[in-house]
Amino acid sequence: MRISRRYWLSVALLIVLLIFFYQWVKNLTEIYPAGRFSVTISNKSDYDLVSVETGIVSGASKDLYDKKINAGAKAKIKPELRLTGEGAIYLKYTDSRGDTKEAVVCGYTESLSGRSMVTVYNDRVDVEQNCM
Repeated sequence: MRISRRYWLSVALLIVLLIFFYQWVKNLTEIYPAGRFSVTISNKSDYDLVSVETGIVSGASKDLYDKKINAGAKAKIKPELRLTGEGAIYLKYTDSRGDTKEAVVCGYTESLSGRSMVTVYNDRVDVEQNCM
């Protein structure tokens, strides 16, 4: 039994359409992130991070991540925070020398959703925000 050329063209078109749909949904979720807020920390410093606190700027809600993040390692944190209205999210960490630094990881949020990427170096902290 021979399958027609029209059938194979239809299958190829369907595959192309599925690929475009997948890319569209992927791009849409990157622009409008959904789900609980998360922070990925990439520790590119020479020191372990022994304590990481996230919280609402000028608010009472905060979450402590007490697992050590070794030098050169990454960790993804999904802090348990509560927010009424709008606000910003900070991250404060302490390294193995006892130095404590703080950075805003989400400058504005209403729904505590999205994600941020934090890269810790010896002399600075880089933050890439994608939060809502």
